[in-house]
Amino acid sequence: MAYDFNSILTDPRQKRQGIATYLQYKLAQLWPNLYGLSLFTLGQTSSLIPKNTWYPQYHIHGILDSLPSQHLKSLYTQNICHLSIDSFPLQACSINRILYVHDAKLSKDQFSLMLRSCWETLEDHGKIILLLPNKLGWWSVIDNLSFRYRNAFFIQKLNIVLKQHMFRINHYERVLYFPPKIMNSVSLRTNKILEFTGLFFVPFLGGYHLVEIEKNLYAPITVAPLKKNYILQSKSSKSSLNLKDSD
Repeated sequence: MAYDFNSILTDPRQKRQGIATYLQYKLAQLWPNLYGLSLFTLGQTSSLIPKNTWYPQYHIHGILDSLPSQHLKSLYTQNICHLSIDSFPLQACSINRILYVHDAKLSKDQFSLMLRSCWETLEDHGKIILLLPNKLGWWSVIDNLSFRYRNAFFIQKLNIVLKQHMFRINHYERVLYFPPKIMNSVSLRTNKILEFTGLFFVPFLGGYHLVEIEKNLYAPITVAPLKKNYILQSKSSKSSLNLKDSD
């Protein structure tokens, strides 16, 4: 099913959805349809799922806990799973797509553990969308978290972390140039204009990284050119080598 962007723009029920509707629009651009695929969501994703286009075969939402897996019992309530960041109770290579919206409680070390668990859970060449706070942004997706995230990311360092965990970036952009109090009070059309304006005039204020990454089957290997070691031999006369002429 194709995503009808015109109906979103004209539907009066969508006029005051603000950031949630804008992010739904961005996510639907990256993944137009998930029909027949499995979807695993992590973080604050409940209001961001594009209801009009994403129809996965099954959808599981994970609630992350900082406890190690051996101290945490996996609790299932319909499609909700309580799990540890260091090990997901899902079959290896069983998930097609993962959506993760950054949790302020997660440290950068825990984020790395989560990436490792995601890699094990994803199918070959499976994909993840990450919505992560930018170091240069001073606001959150949620209104009551207006202070700066302590676990924000520079894209250069994020790229290094992703490579270390065998992911490659397919798509990257910065989004949410304006705080929620502004974006939540206007329509999707106005938010698109605000974002377009922010892209060219206030790019340093981008609040979030929107990244699509893909699972690598092999770790990238940097092959350094081999240095040829030459053994320098000085020319020596027979006398210096103490060689005798054969008779």
